[in-house]
This record gives sequence, C-alpha cells and structure tokens, in this order.
Amino acid sequence: MNPRLAFLRTAALTACLGTALPAGAQTPVEINFATAYSVDNFHTKNLQQYADEVRRATADKVAMRVHAAGSLIKPGEIFAGVREGKAEAGEVIMSSLANESPLFGIDALPFIVSGYADARHMWNASRPAIDKALAARGLQLLYAVPWPPQNLYSQPAINAVGNLKGLRMRAYNPATVRIAELVHARPVSIQVVDLAKAIADGQLELMITSSSTGVETKAWTRLGHYYKVNAWIPKNIVFINKTTFGKLDAASRTILLDLARNAEERGWKLSENSDREYEAQLAANKINVSTMDFFMRQYLDRIGEKLAREWLKQAGNDEWKVLLQYTTERSQQTPAVR
Repeated sequence: MNPRLAFLRTAALTACLGTALPAGAQTPVEINFATAYSVDNFHTKNLQQYADEVRRATADKVAMRVHAAGSLIKPGEIFAGVREGKAEAGEVIMSSLANESPLFGIDALPFIVSGYADARHMWNASRPAIDKALAARGLQLLYAVPWPPQNLYSQPAINAVGNLKGLRMRAYNPATVRIAELVHARPVSIQVVDLAKAIADGQLELMITSSSTGVETKAWTRLGHYYKVNAWIPKNIVFINKTTFGKLDAASRTILLDLARNAEERGWKLSENSDREYEAQLAANKINVSTMDFFMRQYLDRIGEKLAREWLKQAGNDEWKVLLQYTTERSQQTPAVR
C-alpha cells in the first residue's frame, strides 16, 4: 500500500475510535478551583474532599481540580478572576470583599458574636442576602466555613481597661486600627508574613488573631497571655461562576449543591476542632489561656456596638435587615457563656 494512503487510513481509524463515545456519555465539565490557602490548611482539605465527592457522585461528568496556595490566580485576584472566567470557581475570605459591599464585611464586625453558635446565627441571617449579592455578580454560592475565632494575645495580664493603654497593638486593616484607637493602644502596622519576626523582636505587646496564627508565629516567645474574647469569626466563601454552573445538567447541579451543604457542615466541625487543638498547643507552650474578666468583656462588647453603629452608617437596607434578624435570632437563644 502506498505509504501516504496507509498513514491516512491509520489516522482516519484513530480519529473514529477516539470519537466513538459510549451511548449517553459526555465530555466531562472541568471546574478549576482557585484558593489562596496551602494544601495543609483545613479549608483546602475540606475543598479537596468536596471536589473528590462531586467527581464520584457525578460519575466523572464533573471534574473538579483544586489549585492551592494561589497557584492558579493570585489571592487578591481570585474573586474577580472567577467573575471574569479565568477560573471556574474559587474560595476567598468573605470580609476581603467589604469594598464590594458592606454586607460582605458583616462577619468581621468586632465583638458581635461570642462563639460558633453566634457565628452560625449570623450566617443563617446573612446567607440569603449574600447569595443574592453573589448572584448579582455572576456567581453561585456553594458553601461557607468559618476560621477559628480571633482572640486577644497580650504581653502583660489584662485585668482592667487601663492595662490596654499605650500598648503596641498589631493593626493590619481599618477595623484593627479603629479598635486600637478605642482602647487607647498604639496601632503598629504588621502583616501576617512579618508577624513571627515582629513578635520575636518585641515590636508589639497586643494583637487580635486566631489560635492557629498564634501557633504558626510562636506567639509564646513574647506574648504570655491569650484571652478567648472571640472578637470575630470570619468565614471563607466558596463559589462557582454562574455560566459554568449553568452548563451542568440538572442532576449535576443538584449534586453540587447537596454536597456543598455537606462540605459546609463538615467544615464548621473542622474549624471548631482545629481551634481546640491549637489552643492546646498554646497552653503546652506556657501561654496562659483564659477567658476575659466579666467587666472587661462588657467593655469590649460596647466597643463592638460602637463599631457596628459606624458600619451601619455606610450600610443599606440589606445589611440592616441581616443585623436585625441576627440579633433577634440570637436573643431567642440561651445566652452564651463568654
């Protein structure tokens, strides 16, 4: 046979075999998830489990891939990137979107929640409005999972309001700057990448951050006290581009949403469990882990109320309704032990 004809025959057979899919089969829909967090972070582990479950439940019709540590899109560009279709789906800390709308900053209002139960009430109250706000931006909300509570680390013991005066306090956003001002501390701008060195060098005497960050930065080298004030409990939200979501068949869309509910419940438990583990590590390294004095707690609560009023001045009807629903739901529950 003519070599050229033989080549063409082989190519034609290969093409036919390659395109002969089983009856009813379809090309998998590929969904790339962009996240800023490392593969070892509990948020990323939860997201990976969600992706694996979706793949199995859809019999590989939906192929999800998690791109950790900002490897697909830079962390600060994930939200815009998913909206623009640079990635099909993403995960961000919700309060980072506060410039988009005050609604996205609602879970970072200081001293409004007292623990995971309150954080759940806040999420129940805000979810419909957040779902709507994301939809208006071309995104479908999948689920949300909180970080561990943001607590107070200090070098000296804090037994009275006056103990805070003049202390160098870490400030990394407008909210922490404002808190420092209200407690008469001195705000010092330190981002998380520089925090371990700043602590070791004695550049600060007061900070608000999570138990996990305290362990990662070895806070015990300088800061001997950790008060469980639950200043706020921020959440990560996981979302998918609506155009991509619309390309899925009805059964696959249902699977994604059903498994997202499971991922949310699992993620909340992971957050709470990891918080206990990190607090145990803080105690093991000789940090005094305790709750705040009752009168100090009341003082911090009043600061939270003041900051909430300031936030509401720039908020609209949606934000007002969410906060009202949250406070109503919370008031109907047994008061939390602070």
